[in-house]
Amino acid sequence: MTVVDSRVRIITLLAQQRPEAVVGIPESEWVDFKVVGPAGPYDLSLDSKKYELAKDVAAFANAAGGLLVCGFKATRRPTDLHETVVKRMPFAKRLVNTERYKAVIADLVRPSIGVEFSWYDDPGDPDLGYLVIEVPALPENARWALVTKTLNEDGRLVKGGVAIPKRHGDDTQYLSPDTVYQLVNSGLRGGPAMDLGLAVEGGAAVDVMVAESVIEALVERRRHALLSSLPQSERRPRRQREGAALPDRQQRAVDELLRLQEIAGSSLSYRLSRDLRTPQQYREEVDAYLEKCRTGLLRMLEQVAALQRDPLVLRLENRSDAMLHQVEVIATLDPGYRAVVQIPDSLPDLNNLPWPEPPVPFGEKTLAARMAAPAGIISSGLPAARRGPSASRLPAYTWSEDGLVIKFPPVGLRARANVLLPLVVLYGCPSTDGAAALRWTATCTNLDGRQEDVARMPVEQLGVTLPPDAEHPELAAN
Repeated sequence: MTVVDSRVRIITLLAQQRPEAVVGIPESEWVDFKVVGPAGPYDLSLDSKKYELAKDVAAFANAAGGLLVCGFKATRRPTDLHETVVKRMPFAKRLVNTERYKAVIADLVRPSIGVEFSWYDDPGDPDLGYLVIEVPALPENARWALVTKTLNEDGRLVKGGVAIPKRHGDDTQYLSPDTVYQLVNSGLRGGPAMDLGLAVEGGAAVDVMVAESVIEALVERRRHALLSSLPQSERRPRRQREGAALPDRQQRAVDELLRLQEIAGSSLSYRLSRDLRTPQQYREEVDAYLEKCRTGLLRMLEQVAALQRDPLVLRLENRSDAMLHQVEVIATLDPGYRAVVQIPDSLPDLNNLPWPEPPVPFGEKTLAARMAAPAGIISSGLPAARRGPSASRLPAYTWSEDGLVIKFPPVGLRARANVLLPLVVLYGCPSTDGAAALRWTATCTNLDGRQEDVARMPVEQLGVTLPPDAEHPELAAN
């Protein structure tokens, strides 16, 4: 589980009002859980709590960034390596004063840190909830973050000293005096550093909602088309005895006797061309095929609908004066999303879905066909990708319950230059509201360190429905 994946997981659990699922998560380099007292998170009437807030923010900014999650109790049990959440303790929203928190951070931390505050209601009581303070990592050229005052023995803030904290595991450590001296003596940062920006140039992610009736209607439409290959005699009214329809077993026996009578006087060529399956066996093949299709039909519809919209285009910008070699960007999103990185040249539409290969139509699976030269099987899935970038120039992606991770191919960037990353289609139904967070990290081969940030990604809502009471319904995306 990566750092960014886990941050997404905690925020997703709180947004889904599932705080009980946070219990058991350990503290780490990127998350610190806080118990809230009667005066709210970080009692700012005390200098010691002001210093604690500034220290926590600077420590995360000097590492990989992280979350300060208020409203949970964490403790270290004898068998644990790190402090772990053991209890949720929601508190009243009226105790939160984000403007005062921002003022303390602006007063005590240098350089300025753009923290974000998010409130999540508790499912048991809408007046209670949890506060998340999200701290971004400082880019290499802006480090280190300093706390501009220190505490004396009486717990009072005093001028004349600075501290440089850094998150290390589930603890905070301070740079030693020798290390601070070396930084000052070398001008804090001796060489060039990455300063990248990532923004959305065009397109959007697509949240696709598919009505349940659409799935059933498409399956039945497909069933009707496949069974149309059965001979007309198989669709005649059932035989009756004394006014009542024969049971299935007797009906099949009667039909088979009639078929044998027809074959009795026929030539060998007719027997060779007769299907090796009975109509009932073919129906069973169709049922098994459609049941398999049903499980993947939702994803197929979501993907085909999303491909009708413009793909997401990301612009990577080098804002420094340094030449950057082989810049690699890794983006992480909500696990509710899926990705298409190889966009087909000929896009399918909603009424011509790329179904998997169906059973051989009835009447074509014969001895004569088996003895003939095998024909090529038409491949299933989406049409072939458009000619253009080779596979090595396409993004790679992995999906897990913790998130969708997209790794873009490395690019070179001249000073103050920008480049468009390869197109990607993002689709799914992750319950976002107009925009979503795209968390990204970047590294390059000629500079040490990495850069992390968050880009806001527009989200387009799309519904796939079938008009009711239509004689020949067509799929519609709205």
